[in-house]
Order: sequence, then structure tokens, then C-alpha cells
Amino acid sequence: MVIILNIVAQRREAITVNYSIEWYVEDQVLFVKHWGATQADEVRIQMETMNHQLDLSPAQSIHVIIDLSDVTRALSVKDFPKAFAHFKTHPKYRWTMMVGQKDPLVRFASTVATNLFRAPLRTFNTNPEAVAFLRTIDPAIDWSKANQSVLERPIPETA
Repeated sequence: MVIILNIVAQRREAITVNYSIEWYVEDQVLFVKHWGATQADEVRIQMETMNHQLDLSPAQSIHVIIDLSDVTRALSVKDFPKAFAHFKTHPKYRWTMMVGQKDPLVRFASTVATNLFRAPLRTFNTNPEAVAFLRTIDPAIDWSKANQSVLERPIPETA
């Protein structure tokens, strides 16, 4: 199943939400990709959507790779509380592998946030590095179910 959102949500002001969520390894590794300029509301909606996917999965342990390599403007540190204020760690959520985040302050804030939610985080420059790490920490993942095209899919064109 592929969830790709490129929508405009009506609130006090319109926001564009640019991310995709797909299973990289069905029911074991979720792949989230963001592109463009991120906003707190977008991250909040992404977290809600991701948690819904975790709810639907029969698995008890799920890791998440978040690819930020195509983000043109990262979520500001001051917006972190707005983005994560209502977030509670899902009981199935295990490791987060964050890929492509270049801003050291955002990397630090992400580390603090994941520690608060008891969701361990590692940062990587590339998706293959994240996958290699995941292979070492969870031998139970059925890699024969991995869909490599998920990591290589281009971002959708926006209007």
C-alpha cells in the first residue's frame, strides 16, 4: 500500500503537505519520505498517518526510516513542540532511522524528541546506510519482503 499525500488542508491558512508513507518491508519497516518545505502541521499529520499504519499492522515491532534528503526547508526547532505536542509513542514503534537531515540543530532537536518519546534514533546520510544499520539490530526482519523500489522512488511532481 502506498500513501502519497500532496494536499492542501484548509485551516486558518492553507498548508501544502508533501510526504509519502510506504512499507519498505511489509509490516516490519515503514518508509516515510518528506520533500519541499516542512511545516509543523505537516509533520503532525504525517505522525498521525504513520500511527494509523502501525495500528493496521499485525506486527508487534515496527521500525521507521524517515528520508529528509529532498527537504528544502526543515522544520524549525521552535516548531518542534507544535509538531510533536500530542504525539505519544506507538506501542509497536521501535527504531527511527533519519536520513539526509543536514541541519545540526534539527538533528539535535530530533534526538531530544525521540529520547522523550523513548524511540531510539540514528541519523544517516543515505538510505542504504540506514538499511545496513537496521540489518544489524533486528535479525527478525524478513528481508525477502523488502521492496527496494520504495527507497528509489522519485518525489511526485507538484502543481
